[in-house]
Amino acid sequence: MLSMRKWITAGAAFVMAASLLAGCSGKEETKPTPVAGETAKSGNKESVKLKMWGGVPPENGPQQVVDSWNKANPDIQVQYIRYVNDDTGNLKLETALLSQTDSPDIFVTYADERMTKRIQAGMAEPLDGLMEKVGFNVEEIIGKSNINLPEDGKIYYLPASRSIGSILINKSALDEAGEKVPESWTWDEFAELAKKLNKEERKGLVLEPAQNTLGEYVAVTAKPKDWFIQDDGTSNFNNPALKKGLELQKSLEESGVLIKYSEAVAGKITLQNEFLTGKAAMAPGASYLIRYIKDTKNFPHDWQVVFAPFPQYEKGGKVNPGGGLGDYMSINKNSKNKESAMKFLDWYIKKGNMSMVPGGRIPSSKTVDFIKIADLLVGDANNLMDKSSLQNLLAGDHIYPTSHNVPSPQELRSVYKEEMEKYLFGMQPVDKTLETMKTRADGILKSAK
Repeated sequence: MLSMRKWITAGAAFVMAASLLAGCSGKEETKPTPVAGETAKSGNKESVKLKMWGGVPPENGPQQVVDSWNKANPDIQVQYIRYVNDDTGNLKLETALLSQTDSPDIFVTYADERMTKRIQAGMAEPLDGLMEKVGFNVEEIIGKSNINLPEDGKIYYLPASRSIGSILINKSALDEAGEKVPESWTWDEFAELAKKLNKEERKGLVLEPAQNTLGEYVAVTAKPKDWFIQDDGTSNFNNPALKKGLELQKSLEESGVLIKYSEAVAGKITLQNEFLTGKAAMAPGASYLIRYIKDTKNFPHDWQVVFAPFPQYEKGGKVNPGGGLGDYMSINKNSKNKESAMKFLDWYIKKGNMSMVPGGRIPSSKTVDFIKIADLLVGDANNLMDKSSLQNLLAGDHIYPTSHNVPSPQELRSVYKEEMEKYLFGMQPVDKTLETMKTRADGILKSAK
């Protein structure tokens, strides 16, 4: 999956220590905390006590979610526990799952490779039978094609959030050029608009070197599933879409429409700084940028941002390179209350996670009210964001890139970066770049087998 996440941010690192918060009342718990699967008496009845581990700070939505559930469901009480979504935090989660010591009933995974690992290690319960019992229709609510199925064909997680990538455009610059918000366009049309929006000190486009190049963007719109590799398992670095994207970026750099990659690296530029300070008229982004759009103290501006879909390799495509489904929710294979956990998941994905929207997480369900979501995302910043274009983007039919089946993804990405930089720095021609990329990548893939 591409590194830009925005909208959801996959890219943000949590630095707070993991905390343990009670999921029902604000009163101090006088009894020992029940372990996963235990029950505790609530009045004259015994209530099931579930633990949910996730990487989002509780104040950014999760605590409100469990508080709402607990108030309406005294028989099933959920406690949210935050783990830090880094290597140490993920090791702590996996240790708890395997040891069954103070382990969660429900846990959230934030990366394809970690989810694959946890399925293979037997940490997650197959959900198919549990979903049938609560009437959860995967195809209607999420779309079964959006879930990666292992060889046994079973579902081990449900994605609870979606990230929707977008081309953010300065509406004032767009109006000045006499152009409308693009609704369905190609990368060539994208480049032409960037040229029209280029004016004096304002670049037509900004790319953040720490995120993605046009080479990756164009390539993934041509092959959204595992774009690094071909169907035969060899590398995909010699494909025409990658060449087109790299040549497009270099052309825009040389014509002055886009700051040169070398200068962008040296200046450590970010999308929010270049775009929201008016130094660039367009930026490929995601939902995490909304918080910066609202931050007029650090990024002073008084013009609206409009949201356009990502350009496509072929006209009519629906690939969303900046987006994807995330927040993979699973039930612990060792939980003693799997049916109760499934009831919570059913509610959470269908409507409970609306409380996560103000924190930047868009529900994965296709049945949610996108007008309401846009209202929550925009809040009182109507003067800074065009709500109509945001609603259209949210309600669009998107194909999200995945990378579940790519061996050695970090090594392949390093090869891409090293050879791509030689091309953009003018050290080798594009054909030599792609040839070297493929040779090196094929060697890595052969070793991985």
